[in-house]
Amino acid sequence: MGRGIYSALGHWPEAELLRVLEMLRAIGREVERRVPEDQHGAALPDAARAVLVSAVLEIRAFEARVGIATGVDAEIVSTPTGDAIELGNRGHRPFGAEHEEAAAVVAQALAAVMRAMGAPRVLWFTMD
Repeated sequence: MGRGIYSALGHWPEAELLRVLEMLRAIGREVERRVPEDQHGAALPDAARAVLVSAVLEIRAFEARVGIATGVDAEIVSTPTGDAIELGNRGHRPFGAEHEEAAAVVAQALAAVMRAMGAPRVLWFTMD
């Protein structure tokens, strides 16, 4: 087993980064506390909340598959095209290459959340 990552990378205008980062970190804390799915992302528009609930269900399914809590966290990262927000599993806990396809499903779900929140450019990736 190596380092395990499922992540989405979202670019927002610089003036919005800190606001969006705090919203995503709050969602990460909700996931960690295991609040009911219908209570996630109260500050989000309804359409984005529906996408978020789907992503949380994918995280839960992934965690059950690998047998560890992976959760989700957000941070600002530097990219060649400017700062962006990375939304991915908390602490990059290793999950093994055999779970790469399942990790890709979670990464795509997180990218969908970022798109629903208005990120103009989003990509997703996994790494083990």
